[in-house]
Order: sequence, then structure tokens, then C-alpha cells
Amino acid sequence: MSLSFLAARPVPRWFWPLLLGLNFLLHLPFFALPPNANHSWRQCNTMAVARNFAEESMNILRPRVDRRGTTDGVTGMQFPAYEWTVAAAYQTLGFHESLPRLINWLIFAAGVVACFGLVRELSGSVGLAAVAAWALAWSPELFYHSINALPDVLALSASLGGLYFFLRWYRGSGSAKAYSAALLLTILAGLTKLQYLAIGAPIAVLVLRDLWQWRLTVSRGAWLALFAGLAVGVPLLWYAYALRLIQESGLADFGLELRPAESLVAGLKTLRDNLISDLPELLVGYSGAVLLALGLVALVRGRYARRWWFGPLLAWAAVLLAYHLIELRQMDVHQYYMLPYLPLLALAVALGAAWLSQRGRRAVVLLAVLLVAQPVIAAFRIIPARWLKGAREVPAELFDPASRAALSSAVPNSALCVVGPDVSGCKYFYFLHKKGFGFSETAELTAPGSTYLADCIRQGARYLYTSDSTIFNSPPARPYMGREIRRAGEFRVVELRPVP
Repeated sequence: MSLSFLAARPVPRWFWPLLLGLNFLLHLPFFALPPNANHSWRQCNTMAVARNFAEESMNILRPRVDRRGTTDGVTGMQFPAYEWTVAAAYQTLGFHESLPRLINWLIFAAGVVACFGLVRELSGSVGLAAVAAWALAWSPELFYHSINALPDVLALSASLGGLYFFLRWYRGSGSAKAYSAALLLTILAGLTKLQYLAIGAPIAVLVLRDLWQWRLTVSRGAWLALFAGLAVGVPLLWYAYALRLIQESGLADFGLELRPAESLVAGLKTLRDNLISDLPELLVGYSGAVLLALGLVALVRGRYARRWWFGPLLAWAAVLLAYHLIELRQMDVHQYYMLPYLPLLALAVALGAAWLSQRGRRAVVLLAVLLVAQPVIAAFRIIPARWLKGAREVPAELFDPASRAALSSAVPNSALCVVGPDVSGCKYFYFLHKKGFGFSETAELTAPGSTYLADCIRQGARYLYTSDSTIFNSPPARPYMGREIRRAGEFRVVELRPVP
């Protein structure tokens, strides 16, 4: 006995309206929110780059940040396809903070559809594909980031589409359209986030298997060589260029380096937290974790090792495990770095659902409960904690529209400002719509002998934005404090006096 949609061909008409419609409606009240809650610093940097494209130059090869000193702000980062798209929307529709969220949700929805197509291509089962798409859509972490201004969702969706179209070309029609779509999407995934080139692992296993069995023609081998060269070479060339931009500008807002654990103890603690907390709570949700466990059991007992896709997906998992260990320090608090794992986890959840659907009427009822619980758990885990409690990881004065507008309009946006203390280096700048010099800690201005503020003034800084009033009584900073222009809560805007 099984649920009807697990055996259905094609997927029922109600499936996509229910899945994407419910997901959209649950997000709808929060599209207009400014950056907020977990990883708001990354959202601010992303949206600042998009705004700078729209206001300064749409040259996609020269992304610009706000904390720029006297430079033009151009620095290296991942390929800014998402930021450039948002900027184009700004220029067409005007600046609205709902646009980055809406664009990201549309990219997310395309990724869910691509996940469905990929699992159907792998398994030949529409039911498995539907459950995998459902599991992906209701991952709590992805539920949160699907409307955040992060490029990771674009990389995830592009990688899913790239692998799907590659399989369509390689195992199916062999059409030029499928090949072109696979190549472009795979390149886009790697350009956006290099780790999403892990989809090359299953591709490599398929190709090597056919080479071993003498099933590759010279013509197909040439097309595969071109695919591999461009899919890997273009992203690597971009990141070499991005690193050169960082070196030339000295602006290192975007880290393009590896971050392994600082020690064995710290690494083991992070791995433990990832396994017992992040995986069940954020990546698949608690009900999804039950199906995931059943899916792993089914993989062990179900002779899946004989399926054509088992070896390629095992290689994909091995590459992602290596990536996890290499970037282990990031996995401590940056759960969105684990989004590349979601396609494999969604497939395992689908296998667990298929296994449970064959265990009698009570098991089918349990399966229905677990599937229905997934959107409920995702919503309850994310919405109250991150979108319903006002300002989270952002100062209340900047989150509130009225005080934010008052502060940002206090001085011209073209004036160079000193802004802080803001350890992120981007939140205050983004919300205030200012550019110039940042400081992470008040001590940078107030420590005995500090000349940082004087140096900023010599380079053209005219105003100080700060949320720490102790600066004004500090001997190193006090001589440069001019008239107060505006105050909102803890924030003060002060005109800076010239250096004698």
C-alpha cells in the first residue's frame, strides 16, 4: 500500500500549486522586511553591492562595497550575477527592499522544480521526485534563506539545473539545448559559489565508468572535455580575477579563502553540533530527520548499490564531506554553507518515504503526518524567531523605518563618513546609505594615541555616525567633534572638525 502521489504518473495537478503556493504565502508577510536576523551582515553586503551597481555602474566585472575609504569601492567577490540582477530590477522598478527577496524566492522555486526533475531523472519515479522536492522546499534553513539576499540560493538552484540537464543530455536525448543549458548552469553555479562544482563528482564517475566499459565515442568525449574545461576553468579564472581585485583595492569584505577548524577539539565540537543539532533542526527538520533515518536504512538494506546512480551520488557525498572538513570553521555558525548537501538529503528523505509507504496502512498514515509536519515545523522554527521579533542582529534605530530615514537623510549620501562601531563593516553603511571609513570597536577611535579619526578627516571624512556616545568624551576623539546634526536613539550624527 502507498500514498497515491508516490505512485502517481504524472504528478497530481494540485502538487505544485500546493507546494509553491503555500511556500509563497508563508513568506508573503515578510518580503518587505529589510535585512534582519541571522547572517544579516551578508544580506547587507549583498544588497549594498546591488545598490551600488544600480547607482554607480552596471559593470558586472567591478562590484563595489560601501566601506571603501577614498577608493571607488571596487573589490573582488563571487561572481555577482544575483546582485546584478537585483540592480537591474532596481533600475526598472525603483528601490524596494522586497525586490531582492522576491527575486531570490523565484530562484528558489526554480531550484525546487529542478530538484524534482533531477530526482525523476535519477530514479525514474515521479513519486520520489515529488517527495524530494517537498523535502527541499521545507528545509528550515532554506525556508529562511529562500527570501534572503544571499547568492547561495542561486548557486544551489543552478547546480541542480546543471546536473539535471547534463543527465538529460548524457543519458537521454543528446540535444544541443540540454548540453548548453547544463554547461551554462554549471558554470553559473561555480561562478556564484565554487563549492557547488561538487556536482562534477557524479558526472566524473559516470564518464569514467563509460570510459572503462569502452562506451564513449570520440565525439562525445570531445564534448565532455569541453564541458569539463569550461565548467571548471571559467569559475577559476573569475576567482583569480577577484583575488587580484582584492589585492589591488585592499578591500577584503568578501573572504575568498579556506577556513579549516582551528584545532581538533574545536573541529570535533563543530562536527557534533552539525550532526545532532544542525542536521535535524535546520537542514531537514525534525519530521524530515525521521524520514532521512529511514532512507539511510533503506539504502543499506535495499540493494541500492546496484543502481546506476549509487556510485555517482556516493562520489558527490564524498566530495561534499571533504568540503565540509576543509571549511569546518565556517560550519560552526554559518549553516547556509551546508545548503549544497540538501539535494542528497532530500533524495534520502524521499527513499525513506518510499520505504515507509510500503509498510502497511498505519505506516502510510505516519508518512502522511510526517510530510504534513514538514511545512509546519519549518514555519514554526523560522518565522517567530527570525521575522516576528523586530530587530534581530540589527540596531533598532536602523530597523525602524522612521529613525532609519531620519539618520540616513541627515547628511548627503555623497559625503564621506566615519561609521561604527560595527564589527560587520557593512550593516551600518547599508542601512544609513553611506560610504567611507568604518571602525569595528570604539577603541579604534578612543585608545590613547589613536590617530585613526584624524587620518580619516585628512582623507576627506566630513561626518561621524556612531551608536557609542563614549566617543565624545574621549581625549583622542573630542577635538574633532563638531556640531551634532541629528540624534535617534543611541545613534548620533556629528560634523567633524578639520585637523589642525
